Amino acid sequence: MDGMRKIGWLWLGLLLCLNLWSWPRAFAEEGTGDAGAVLDLTGWDLTQSTVSLGGSWDLYWGQLLTPEQIDRGLQEQAPLRVQVPAVWSTAFHEGEALSNQGYGTYRVRLLLPEGADLPPLSLYVRGVATSYKLWVNGKPLASNGTVGRSLSTMVPYNLPKVVSFQPKPGSNELVMQVSNFVQRKGGIWEPIHLGSTEQIGRERTIRFGLEAFIIGSLLIMGLYHLGLYAARKKDRSSLYFGLLCLAVVARTSVLGEEVGLYVFPGISWEAAVKVEYISAFVGMQMLLQFVYREYWDRQHPVIVRASMAIHLLLTVFVLVAPARVYTYLMLFYHLFVVVPVLMFLVFVYIRSIFARTRESLVNMLGFVCFAAAILADILFFNHFIRSGIYLPYGLLFFLFTQSVHLALKFARTAREAERLSKELKVHNDTLEHKIQARTLALQKSHDELFHLNEKLSRIEQFRRQLLSDISHELGTPITAIRGYSIAMVEGVIQDDYAKYAKRIYDRSQVLERLIEDLTELTKLETGQIQFHYKPMEVVPFFQQLFRRYELDMLERASQFVWLEGSTLPDGSSSYVARMDPIRMEQVVLNILWNAKKFIPEDGRIEMRVDIVPGTVSGAVEAVISVCDNGRGIPEQELESVFDRFYRSKESRRAVKGTGLGLSICKEIVHYHQGRIGAENIPGSGCRVYFTLPVVSGREFSEKEEDHGGASAAR
Repeated sequence: MDGMRKIGWLWLGLLLCLNLWSWPRAFAEEGTGDAGAVLDLTGWDLTQSTVSLGGSWDLYWGQLLTPEQIDRGLQEQAPLRVQVPAVWSTAFHEGEALSNQGYGTYRVRLLLPEGADLPPLSLYVRGVATSYKLWVNGKPLASNGTVGRSLSTMVPYNLPKVVSFQPKPGSNELVMQVSNFVQRKGGIWEPIHLGSTEQIGRERTIRFGLEAFIIGSLLIMGLYHLGLYAARKKDRSSLYFGLLCLAVVARTSVLGEEVGLYVFPGISWEAAVKVEYISAFVGMQMLLQFVYREYWDRQHPVIVRASMAIHLLLTVFVLVAPARVYTYLMLFYHLFVVVPVLMFLVFVYIRSIFARTRESLVNMLGFVCFAAAILADILFFNHFIRSGIYLPYGLLFFLFTQSVHLALKFARTAREAERLSKELKVHNDTLEHKIQARTLALQKSHDELFHLNEKLSRIEQFRRQLLSDISHELGTPITAIRGYSIAMVEGVIQDDYAKYAKRIYDRSQVLERLIEDLTELTKLETGQIQFHYKPMEVVPFFQQLFRRYELDMLERASQFVWLEGSTLPDGSSSYVARMDPIRMEQVVLNILWNAKKFIPEDGRIEMRVDIVPGTVSGAVEAVISVCDNGRGIPEQELESVFDRFYRSKESRRAVKGTGLGLSICKEIVHYHQGRIGAENIPGSGCRVYFTLPVVSGREFSEKEEDHGGASAAR
């Protein structure tokens, strides 16, 4: 409690100093009737560095004047001589401080070296509240928002800009109209820098790149800590620290170089200011909860709850109120919320050091730097110092100390885990053999049950598929047979019994063929058919099949032709594939039979074998093709021809066919590690093809010799 009392007295002293420092300081004076405010830059070496245009400027208060109007003497009153950068409320006119709500025109003359061939120069314009229009030597070169004489006529916006111009030797004039009715600050409150276009561009790039780097780093770390929390919900410190990082990312994105407004240019000025203030509230609350969670014994949660209530009320107020209202709360928030919270957190760290909490000294060092950065930003945004936005850098250093803390913590955890692992190993050595024997027995039982279950599943799948297909496809033939039989029994058919008996016989043949095909296809799909693979030379095998069915094809086709296929330029004259010759003959016969059905009376059928590179690197495939000059297959049905019971309109008019032949072919080719497909030939006709993996005869012979030599050695 004595420590808390000392912290309280320190806070009261700081509060008094800040209030004394925040009193307005008069520096404005009436114009003296001379040539106006002048900044003498004749001794400036513009090739070496940039220069800040800070100093005395003319301010035509309550007047929006163009350079032409100033030159013609159309101003209503003499200008005030004010300091730049500074807000309007620090200037006095006729004994009264100017209001931060209003408008005016700044003017200053820049004296550059005479007779010099000056290169292009650039102005780096940053903090101007809250809209402006800039002329250089009478030319309008830049603007932010819309300058107006009232809240309804102005449009606020504040985005850092680089303004380039060609200077004149000697006197150069800058005129800037500024208006503000939307926030607590008004005027040029950050210095304007002048330099060569190259220097200003480099300075702008460095600033922008540095802020973008900081934003990216904090964003990654914030998401990383949120990921840690998602993986382990008990560790709320990761949640608080992750949200703290994201809050600083949001605040940094709309301050300084305002990187976020370049990424999301549609964000309004009002929305950006709300993000700035709300992110400050969220970040301060997350910082308090993080440190409290890590280093406090949780005896006084009322501090965290009070802070949470205050920040929630402030957040709601910022969301519903306009910026011209809630921006005036910032100084009070800094004095009565931020400073006390920081003092309390310093007390928490000091307490943890005396309690000898591990790594607390390292963390306190990072926190002190972070707190110093927060205080520096408070002084900057309240116009006590002229440079600021150190919060991201302070958080990066704080993040570094936290990384050291986590590394030490993980190292300690790893050492503890090693110790426990060794102890556990000693205890488990006596159980290892028993567990191993029991595991082998359980594995054996599991394997037996798995294979049995797999076999039962295939049988059940086969039964269900077979019953489903039979009930689906056998209805029409059975109905026809029943109809003819009833007609003959009841005497409806009294003559020509042989004709109807022939029809019944034909339908029964269709049923028999359908049942056989269904049974074979279902066995193929459920793995119940054994294949007898043999190494076969591909081209001679399919040439033999061509000759075997040549006469059958010529019953309908006028030409059945064998074409010489292409081959690879590898010098090999033969290629070998592992296949079941009976099943492969079944594939070829089904494809040829389909081609025979769908060609015209004088049709042509071609068969060929091509050796081509396979789809797998280094592999070779044989492509067996059967082409016909029929009508082809409708394009929308090409992918369906290998489905069960698929039949096109032309196929349905055929005398025979179950719609299962190509499905059977597909399954057989699949067992041979091949592919099957169909495509239309431009002009007329269709091509059905399938592939088989092959090796050259020379490569196959070398493998056989190696295999034989190894067998002999054994």
